[in-house]
Amino acid sequence: MLTILLLFLLVLALVVLGVPLVYSLGVAATTIILSQGSMNTTLLPSRMYAGVDSFVLVAIPFFLLAAELLSAGGIIQRIIHVSRLMIGHLRGGLAQVNIFSSMVFAGIQASCTADSAAIGGVMIPAMTKEGYDKDISVVVTSTSSCCGPIIPPSILMILYAFLTETSVAKLFLGGAVPGILLGISLMGVTHYWVLKRGYKRSRETRAALGEIGRATWSALPALMIPGAVVIGLVGGIVTPTEAGIVACVAALFLSGVVYRELSFSGIVGCIRRAAHTTVTIWAVIAVSRVFSEILVRNMFAQRMIEAIYWVTESPLGVMLLITFFVFLLGMVIDTTPLLIMLASPIHQAGTLAGIDPVHLGVILVITALIGTVSPPVSLLLCLNCGIAKIPLHETFGVIWSYLAVMLGVVAVCILIPELVTWLPGLELFQ
Repeated sequence: MLTILLLFLLVLALVVLGVPLVYSLGVAATTIILSQGSMNTTLLPSRMYAGVDSFVLVAIPFFLLAAELLSAGGIIQRIIHVSRLMIGHLRGGLAQVNIFSSMVFAGIQASCTADSAAIGGVMIPAMTKEGYDKDISVVVTSTSSCCGPIIPPSILMILYAFLTETSVAKLFLGGAVPGILLGISLMGVTHYWVLKRGYKRSRETRAALGEIGRATWSALPALMIPGAVVIGLVGGIVTPTEAGIVACVAALFLSGVVYRELSFSGIVGCIRRAAHTTVTIWAVIAVSRVFSEILVRNMFAQRMIEAIYWVTESPLGVMLLITFFVFLLGMVIDTTPLLIMLASPIHQAGTLAGIDPVHLGVILVITALIGTVSPPVSLLLCLNCGIAKIPLHETFGVIWSYLAVMLGVVAVCILIPELVTWLPGLELFQ
Protein backbone atom coordinates (compact mmCIF):
# COMPACT_ATOMS: atom_id res chain seq x y z
CA MET A 1 0.00 0.00 0.00
CA LEU A 2 2.93 2.32 0.73
CA THR A 3 4.21 1.84 -2.83
CA ILE A 4 0.84 2.85 -4.32
CA LEU A 5 0.62 5.91 -2.08
CA LEU A 6 4.17 6.96 -3.01
CA LEU A 7 3.38 6.50 -6.70
CA PHE A 8 0.35 8.81 -6.58
CA LEU A 9 2.15 11.37 -4.43
CA LEU A 10 5.04 11.54 -6.91
CA VAL A 11 2.65 12.12 -9.82
CA LEU A 12 0.73 14.82 -7.96
CA ALA A 13 3.93 16.56 -6.82
CA LEU A 14 5.33 16.66 -10.36
CA VAL A 15 2.02 17.90 -11.81
CA VAL A 16 1.86 20.69 -9.19
CA LEU A 17 5.44 21.67 -10.11
CA GLY A 18 4.33 22.11 -13.71
CA VAL A 19 5.93 19.02 -15.22
CA PRO A 20 3.97 17.82 -18.30
CA LEU A 21 1.68 14.94 -17.41
CA VAL A 22 3.31 12.33 -19.63
CA TYR A 23 6.68 12.99 -17.95
CA SER A 24 5.10 13.09 -14.49
CA LEU A 25 3.63 9.62 -15.02
CA GLY A 26 6.83 8.29 -16.59
CA VAL A 27 9.18 9.62 -13.93
CA ALA A 28 6.95 8.42 -11.08
CA ALA A 29 6.58 4.94 -12.58
CA THR A 30 10.29 4.60 -13.39
CA THR A 31 11.27 5.75 -9.89
CA ILE A 32 9.10 3.07 -8.28
CA ILE A 33 10.38 0.39 -10.65
CA LEU A 34 14.02 1.25 -9.93
CA SER A 35 13.41 1.38 -6.18
CA GLN A 36 11.72 -2.04 -6.18
CA GLY A 37 13.89 -3.71 -8.77
CA SER A 38 10.91 -5.91 -9.67
CA MET A 39 10.93 -5.18 -13.39
CA ASN A 40 13.67 -5.10 -15.98
CA THR A 41 13.74 -1.53 -17.35
CA THR A 42 14.59 -2.85 -20.82
CA LEU A 43 11.02 -4.14 -20.97
CA LEU A 44 9.53 -0.65 -20.61
CA PRO A 45 9.42 0.12 -24.38
CA SER A 46 7.56 -3.13 -25.09
CA ARG A 47 5.10 -2.40 -22.26
CA MET A 48 4.51 1.12 -23.62
CA TYR A 49 3.96 -0.22 -27.13
CA ALA A 50 1.49 -2.78 -25.82
CA GLY A 51 -0.47 0.07 -24.23
CA VAL A 52 -1.36 1.60 -27.61
CA ASP A 53 -1.43 -1.60 -29.68
CA SER A 54 -5.20 -1.67 -30.09
CA PHE A 55 -7.51 -1.38 -33.10
CA VAL A 56 -10.07 0.52 -30.99
CA LEU A 57 -7.58 3.32 -30.24
CA VAL A 58 -7.11 3.92 -33.96
CA ALA A 59 -10.56 5.52 -33.88
CA ILE A 60 -9.22 8.45 -31.85
CA PRO A 61 -7.15 10.20 -34.58
CA PHE A 62 -9.97 9.83 -37.10
CA PHE A 63 -12.55 11.42 -34.81
CA LEU A 64 -10.08 14.20 -33.95
CA LEU A 65 -9.39 14.83 -37.63
CA ALA A 66 -13.10 14.87 -38.47
CA ALA A 67 -13.66 17.48 -35.73
CA GLU A 68 -10.76 19.61 -37.01
CA LEU A 69 -12.07 19.47 -40.60
CA LEU A 70 -15.58 20.50 -39.56
CA SER A 71 -14.31 23.26 -37.30
CA ALA A 72 -12.04 24.66 -40.04
CA GLY A 73 -14.92 24.32 -42.51
CA GLY A 74 -17.04 26.89 -40.68
CA ILE A 75 -19.42 24.58 -38.82
CA ILE A 76 -18.85 26.30 -35.45
CA GLN A 77 -19.93 29.67 -36.88
CA ARG A 78 -23.03 28.05 -38.39
CA ILE A 79 -23.98 26.38 -35.11
CA ILE A 80 -23.58 29.64 -33.18
CA HIS A 81 -25.65 31.46 -35.83
CA VAL A 82 -28.46 28.90 -35.58
CA SER A 83 -28.36 29.00 -31.77
CA ARG A 84 -28.49 32.78 -31.75
CA LEU A 85 -31.50 32.83 -34.05
CA MET A 86 -33.34 30.26 -31.91
CA ILE A 87 -32.72 31.59 -28.39
CA GLY A 88 -30.87 34.89 -28.79
CA HIS A 89 -34.04 36.88 -28.06
CA LEU A 90 -34.24 35.48 -24.51
CA ARG A 91 -32.86 37.36 -21.49
CA GLY A 92 -29.12 36.69 -21.38
CA GLY A 93 -29.53 34.89 -24.68
CA LEU A 94 -25.87 35.00 -25.68
CA ALA A 95 -24.86 33.04 -22.56
CA GLN A 96 -27.52 30.45 -23.37
CA VAL A 97 -26.30 30.38 -26.99
CA ASN A 98 -22.85 29.51 -25.62
CA ILE A 99 -24.24 26.48 -23.76
CA PHE A 100 -26.55 25.39 -26.58
CA SER A 101 -23.70 25.64 -29.09
CA SER A 102 -21.50 23.46 -26.90
CA MET A 103 -24.26 20.85 -26.64
CA VAL A 104 -24.68 20.74 -30.41
CA PHE A 105 -20.97 20.98 -31.16
CA ALA A 106 -20.31 18.32 -28.52
CA GLY A 107 -21.55 15.55 -30.77
CA ILE A 108 -19.12 16.64 -33.47
CA GLN A 109 -15.98 17.61 -31.55
CA ALA A 110 -16.16 14.88 -28.85
CA SER A 111 -13.40 16.54 -26.80
CA CYS A 112 -13.97 19.00 -23.96
CA THR A 113 -10.64 20.79 -24.44
CA ALA A 114 -11.11 21.20 -28.19
CA ASP A 115 -14.74 22.21 -27.72
CA SER A 116 -13.81 24.79 -25.10
CA ALA A 117 -11.02 26.26 -27.21
CA ALA A 118 -13.19 26.45 -30.36
CA ILE A 119 -16.32 27.86 -28.69
CA GLY A 120 -14.40 30.03 -26.22
CA GLY A 121 -12.32 31.69 -28.92
CA VAL A 122 -15.53 32.97 -30.52
CA MET A 123 -18.00 33.34 -27.66
CA ILE A 124 -15.89 34.84 -24.85
CA PRO A 125 -14.92 37.97 -26.85
CA ALA A 126 -18.53 38.24 -28.13
CA MET A 127 -19.99 37.98 -24.61
CA THR A 128 -17.48 40.50 -23.24
CA LYS A 129 -18.30 42.94 -26.04
CA GLU A 130 -22.02 42.61 -25.26
CA GLY A 131 -21.51 43.52 -21.62
CA TYR A 132 -21.10 40.18 -19.87
CA ASP A 133 -18.57 39.98 -17.06
CA LYS A 134 -15.49 37.99 -17.97
CA ASP A 135 -15.87 35.59 -15.06
CA ILE A 136 -19.34 34.52 -16.26
CA SER A 137 -18.11 34.22 -19.86
CA VAL A 138 -15.25 31.94 -18.79
CA VAL A 139 -17.30 29.77 -16.42
CA VAL A 140 -20.20 29.29 -18.87
CA THR A 141 -17.81 28.29 -21.66
CA SER A 142 -15.76 25.95 -19.46
CA THR A 143 -18.62 24.10 -17.79
CA SER A 144 -20.69 23.69 -20.96
CA SER A 145 -17.66 22.14 -22.66
CA CYS A 146 -18.05 19.18 -20.31
CA CYS A 147 -21.11 18.15 -22.33
CA GLY A 148 -18.78 17.25 -25.21
CA PRO A 149 -17.39 13.93 -24.03
CA ILE A 150 -20.79 12.87 -22.65
CA ILE A 151 -23.08 13.48 -25.62
CA PRO A 152 -22.06 10.96 -28.33
CA PRO A 153 -19.74 10.41 -30.07
CA SER A 154 -17.10 10.62 -27.34
CA ILE A 155 -13.39 9.87 -27.39
CA LEU A 156 -13.40 9.33 -23.62
CA MET A 157 -16.17 6.75 -23.94
CA ILE A 158 -14.11 4.95 -26.61
CA LEU A 159 -11.13 4.99 -24.26
CA TYR A 160 -13.18 3.66 -21.33
CA ALA A 161 -14.63 0.93 -23.56
CA PHE A 162 -11.11 -0.11 -24.58
CA LEU A 163 -9.88 -0.23 -20.98
CA THR A 164 -12.84 -2.21 -19.59
CA GLU A 165 -14.08 -4.14 -22.65
CA THR A 166 -17.47 -2.44 -22.45
CA SER A 167 -19.62 -1.84 -25.54
CA VAL A 168 -18.75 1.47 -27.24
CA ALA A 169 -22.25 1.76 -28.72
CA LYS A 170 -23.95 1.29 -25.32
CA LEU A 171 -21.65 3.83 -23.67
CA PHE A 172 -22.48 6.32 -26.44
CA LEU A 173 -26.20 5.79 -25.91
CA GLY A 174 -25.83 5.86 -22.13
CA GLY A 175 -24.26 9.32 -22.24
CA ALA A 176 -26.99 10.94 -24.35
CA VAL A 177 -29.63 11.63 -21.66
CA PRO A 178 -27.18 12.71 -18.90
CA GLY A 179 -25.39 15.00 -21.38
CA ILE A 180 -28.62 16.74 -22.37
CA LEU A 181 -29.72 16.91 -18.71
CA LEU A 182 -26.38 18.51 -17.82
CA GLY A 183 -26.77 21.12 -20.56
CA ILE A 184 -30.31 22.04 -19.45
CA SER A 185 -29.14 22.32 -15.82
CA LEU A 186 -26.30 24.65 -16.83
CA MET A 187 -28.82 26.80 -18.69
CA GLY A 188 -30.85 27.00 -15.47
CA VAL A 189 -28.00 28.22 -13.26
CA THR A 190 -26.89 30.61 -16.01
CA HIS A 191 -30.37 32.13 -16.05
CA TYR A 192 -30.01 32.76 -12.31
CA TRP A 193 -26.80 34.74 -12.87
CA VAL A 194 -28.33 36.56 -15.84
CA LEU A 195 -31.18 37.80 -13.64
CA LYS A 196 -28.87 38.60 -10.73
CA ARG A 197 -26.47 40.70 -12.82
CA GLY A 198 -29.05 42.16 -15.16
CA TYR A 199 -27.69 41.02 -18.52
CA LYS A 200 -29.71 41.96 -21.59
CA ARG A 201 -31.01 40.13 -24.64
CA SER A 202 -28.66 39.23 -27.49
CA ARG A 203 -31.27 40.43 -30.02
CA GLU A 204 -34.44 42.42 -29.51
CA THR A 205 -36.84 40.38 -31.64
CA ARG A 206 -37.48 36.69 -32.20
CA ALA A 207 -36.07 35.43 -35.51
CA ALA A 208 -38.53 34.45 -38.21
CA LEU A 209 -39.12 30.74 -38.73
CA GLY A 210 -37.92 31.01 -42.31
CA GLU A 211 -34.61 32.54 -41.21
CA ILE A 212 -34.13 29.82 -38.58
CA GLY A 213 -35.01 27.15 -41.14
CA ARG A 214 -32.48 28.42 -43.69
CA ALA A 215 -29.70 28.60 -41.09
CA THR A 216 -30.54 25.12 -39.79
CA TRP A 217 -30.60 23.70 -43.30
CA SER A 218 -27.11 25.11 -43.91
CA ALA A 219 -25.72 23.41 -40.79
CA LEU A 220 -27.80 20.23 -41.02
CA PRO A 221 -25.37 18.10 -43.11
CA ALA A 222 -22.63 18.46 -40.49
CA LEU A 223 -25.08 17.90 -37.63
CA MET A 224 -26.08 14.57 -39.18
CA ILE A 225 -22.56 13.12 -38.87
CA PRO A 226 -22.78 12.29 -35.11
CA GLY A 227 -26.17 10.66 -35.65
CA ALA A 228 -24.83 8.56 -38.52
CA VAL A 229 -21.85 7.49 -36.38
CA VAL A 230 -24.05 6.37 -33.48
CA ILE A 231 -26.52 4.58 -35.76
CA GLY A 232 -23.68 2.78 -37.51
CA LEU A 233 -22.16 1.61 -34.22
CA VAL A 234 -25.46 0.63 -32.60
CA GLY A 235 -26.60 -1.21 -35.71
CA GLY A 236 -23.35 -3.16 -35.92
CA ILE A 237 -22.68 -1.72 -39.37
CA VAL A 238 -19.26 -0.29 -38.52
CA THR A 239 -16.61 -0.63 -35.83
CA PRO A 240 -15.51 2.47 -33.86
CA THR A 241 -12.46 2.86 -36.12
CA GLU A 242 -14.53 2.52 -39.28
CA ALA A 243 -17.01 5.04 -37.88
CA GLY A 244 -14.13 7.48 -37.38
CA ILE A 245 -13.03 6.99 -40.99
CA VAL A 246 -16.58 7.58 -42.25
CA ALA A 247 -16.77 10.75 -40.15
CA CYS A 248 -13.47 11.95 -41.64
CA VAL A 249 -14.59 11.37 -45.23
CA ALA A 250 -17.93 13.06 -44.59
CA ALA A 251 -16.27 16.03 -42.85
CA LEU A 252 -13.79 16.45 -45.70
CA PHE A 253 -16.59 16.36 -48.30
CA LEU A 254 -18.79 18.83 -46.40
CA SER A 255 -16.05 21.32 -45.52
CA GLY A 256 -14.30 21.20 -48.88
CA VAL A 257 -17.12 20.60 -51.37
CA VAL A 258 -20.43 21.58 -49.76
CA TYR A 259 -19.34 24.55 -47.62
CA ARG A 260 -16.25 25.34 -49.75
CA GLU A 261 -14.41 26.88 -46.80
CA LEU A 262 -11.52 24.44 -46.59
CA SER A 263 -8.41 24.81 -48.77
CA PHE A 264 -5.60 22.32 -49.26
CA SER A 265 -3.41 24.23 -46.81
CA GLY A 266 -6.31 24.15 -44.36
CA ILE A 267 -6.51 20.36 -44.68
CA VAL A 268 -2.79 20.08 -43.97
CA GLY A 269 -3.23 22.26 -40.88
CA CYS A 270 -6.10 20.06 -39.67
CA ILE A 271 -3.98 16.93 -40.11
CA ARG A 272 -1.12 18.51 -38.15
CA ARG A 273 -3.35 19.54 -35.24
CA ALA A 274 -5.09 16.17 -35.13
CA ALA A 275 -1.74 14.37 -35.28
CA HIS A 276 -0.35 16.50 -32.44
CA THR A 277 -3.36 15.80 -30.22
CA THR A 278 -3.27 12.10 -31.11
CA VAL A 279 0.41 11.78 -30.24
CA THR A 280 -0.21 13.54 -26.92
CA ILE A 281 -3.06 11.15 -26.03
CA TRP A 282 -1.21 8.05 -27.19
CA ALA A 283 1.95 9.07 -25.31
CA VAL A 284 -0.05 9.37 -22.09
CA ILE A 285 -1.72 6.00 -22.76
CA ALA A 286 1.64 4.34 -23.46
CA VAL A 287 3.28 5.66 -20.28
CA SER A 288 0.13 4.97 -18.27
CA ARG A 289 0.41 1.30 -19.26
CA VAL A 290 3.59 1.07 -17.18
CA PHE A 291 1.90 3.04 -14.41
CA SER A 292 -1.07 0.67 -14.49
CA GLU A 293 1.19 -2.39 -14.40
CA ILE A 294 2.70 -1.15 -11.15
CA LEU A 295 -0.81 -0.82 -9.74
CA VAL A 296 -1.61 -4.37 -10.86
CA ARG A 297 1.60 -5.79 -9.35
CA ASN A 298 0.77 -4.12 -6.05
CA MET A 299 -2.85 -5.38 -6.16
CA PHE A 300 -4.32 -1.89 -6.24
CA ALA A 301 -7.71 -3.11 -7.51
CA GLN A 302 -8.03 -5.68 -4.75
CA ARG A 303 -7.01 -3.17 -2.09
CA MET A 304 -9.47 -0.62 -3.45
CA ILE A 305 -12.26 -3.19 -3.38
CA GLU A 306 -11.37 -4.19 0.19
CA ALA A 307 -11.36 -0.53 1.30
CA ILE A 308 -14.73 0.16 -0.34
CA TYR A 309 -16.30 -3.00 1.08
CA TRP A 310 -14.92 -2.12 4.52
CA VAL A 311 -17.14 0.99 4.40
CA THR A 312 -20.16 -0.43 2.55
CA GLU A 313 -21.24 -3.33 0.36
CA SER A 314 -24.39 -1.79 -1.11
CA PRO A 315 -24.23 -0.87 -4.83
CA LEU A 316 -25.40 2.69 -4.07
CA GLY A 317 -22.75 3.16 -1.38
CA VAL A 318 -20.02 1.76 -3.64
CA MET A 319 -21.08 4.10 -6.46
CA LEU A 320 -21.06 7.14 -4.17
CA LEU A 321 -17.61 6.29 -2.79
CA ILE A 322 -16.20 5.78 -6.29
CA THR A 323 -17.72 9.06 -7.45
CA PHE A 324 -16.25 10.97 -4.51
CA PHE A 325 -12.81 9.40 -5.04
CA VAL A 326 -12.79 10.16 -8.79
CA PHE A 327 -13.97 13.73 -8.23
CA LEU A 328 -11.12 14.42 -5.79
CA LEU A 329 -8.50 13.01 -8.17
CA GLY A 330 -10.14 14.80 -11.12
CA MET A 331 -9.32 18.11 -9.47
CA VAL A 332 -5.60 17.57 -10.06
CA ILE A 333 -5.33 14.93 -12.82
CA ASP A 334 -6.61 15.36 -16.38
CA THR A 335 -9.48 13.13 -17.49
CA THR A 336 -7.59 10.93 -19.97
CA PRO A 337 -4.80 9.73 -17.63
CA LEU A 338 -7.28 9.46 -14.77
CA LEU A 339 -9.39 7.06 -16.81
CA ILE A 340 -6.35 5.09 -17.91
CA MET A 341 -5.15 4.68 -14.33
CA LEU A 342 -8.47 3.93 -12.64
CA ALA A 343 -10.98 2.62 -15.19
CA SER A 344 -9.99 -1.04 -14.86
CA PRO A 345 -9.83 -1.29 -11.04
CA ILE A 346 -13.01 0.77 -10.63
CA HIS A 347 -14.73 -1.42 -13.21
CA GLN A 348 -13.75 -4.51 -11.20
CA ALA A 349 -15.05 -2.97 -7.97
CA GLY A 350 -18.31 -1.97 -9.61
CA THR A 351 -18.82 -5.38 -11.20
CA LEU A 352 -18.39 -7.14 -7.86
CA ALA A 353 -20.94 -4.75 -6.32
CA GLY A 354 -23.45 -5.55 -9.08
CA ILE A 355 -23.35 -2.13 -10.75
CA ASP A 356 -24.24 -1.95 -14.45
CA PRO A 357 -20.93 -1.38 -16.35
CA VAL A 358 -22.50 1.20 -18.70
CA HIS A 359 -23.97 3.10 -15.74
CA LEU A 360 -20.62 3.04 -13.95
CA GLY A 361 -18.69 4.12 -17.06
CA VAL A 362 -20.90 7.10 -17.82
CA ILE A 363 -20.88 8.29 -14.19
CA LEU A 364 -17.09 7.89 -14.04
CA VAL A 365 -16.58 9.97 -17.20
CA ILE A 366 -18.97 12.73 -16.08
CA THR A 367 -17.39 12.96 -12.64
CA ALA A 368 -13.85 13.07 -14.04
CA LEU A 369 -14.92 15.86 -16.42
CA ILE A 370 -16.38 17.92 -13.60
CA GLY A 371 -12.97 17.69 -11.97
CA THR A 372 -11.44 19.54 -14.94
CA VAL A 373 -13.34 22.71 -13.98
CA SER A 374 -12.89 22.28 -10.22
CA PRO A 375 -10.21 24.16 -8.26
CA PRO A 376 -7.33 24.00 -7.53
CA VAL A 377 -6.06 23.04 -11.03
CA SER A 378 -9.18 23.79 -13.14
CA LEU A 379 -7.73 22.86 -16.54
CA LEU A 380 -10.64 24.20 -18.63
CA LEU A 381 -10.99 27.34 -16.53
CA CYS A 382 -7.28 28.07 -17.04
CA LEU A 383 -7.66 27.60 -20.79
CA ASN A 384 -10.55 30.06 -21.03
CA CYS A 385 -9.04 32.48 -18.52
CA GLY A 386 -6.16 32.72 -20.99
CA ILE A 387 -8.62 33.66 -23.74
CA ALA A 388 -10.39 36.22 -21.52
CA LYS A 389 -7.09 37.45 -20.03
CA ILE A 390 -8.18 37.27 -16.40
CA PRO A 391 -6.61 35.48 -13.41
CA LEU A 392 -8.11 32.16 -12.37
CA HIS A 393 -9.18 33.32 -8.92
CA GLU A 394 -11.67 35.82 -10.41
CA THR A 395 -13.89 32.91 -11.47
CA PHE A 396 -14.12 31.35 -8.01
CA GLY A 397 -17.11 33.45 -6.95
CA VAL A 398 -19.21 31.96 -9.77
CA ILE A 399 -17.81 28.48 -10.40
CA TRP A 400 -19.11 26.99 -7.13
CA SER A 401 -22.76 27.40 -8.14
CA TYR A 402 -22.06 25.62 -11.45
CA LEU A 403 -20.17 22.81 -9.72
CA ALA A 404 -23.09 22.31 -7.32
CA VAL A 405 -25.52 21.97 -10.24
CA MET A 406 -23.22 19.61 -12.16
CA LEU A 407 -22.67 17.39 -9.13
CA GLY A 408 -26.42 17.45 -8.60
CA VAL A 409 -26.89 15.98 -12.08
CA VAL A 410 -24.39 13.24 -11.20
CA ALA A 411 -26.30 12.49 -7.98
CA VAL A 412 -29.59 12.24 -9.89
CA CYS A 413 -28.02 9.87 -12.44
CA ILE A 414 -26.66 7.72 -9.60
CA LEU A 415 -30.00 7.57 -7.78
CA ILE A 416 -31.95 6.98 -11.02
CA PRO A 417 -29.78 4.56 -13.07
CA GLU A 418 -32.47 4.41 -15.77
CA LEU A 419 -31.40 7.86 -16.95
CA VAL A 420 -28.22 6.15 -18.17
CA THR A 421 -29.34 2.58 -18.87
CA TRP A 422 -32.76 3.20 -20.43
CA LEU A 423 -31.59 4.10 -23.93
CA PRO A 424 -28.92 1.35 -24.25
CA GLY A 425 -31.47 -1.17 -22.91
CA LEU A 426 -34.14 -0.54 -25.54
CA GLU A 427 -34.88 -3.59 -27.73
CA LEU A 428 -34.32 -1.41 -30.77
CA PHE A 429 -30.60 -1.21 -29.89
CA GLN A 430 -30.05 -4.82 -28.83
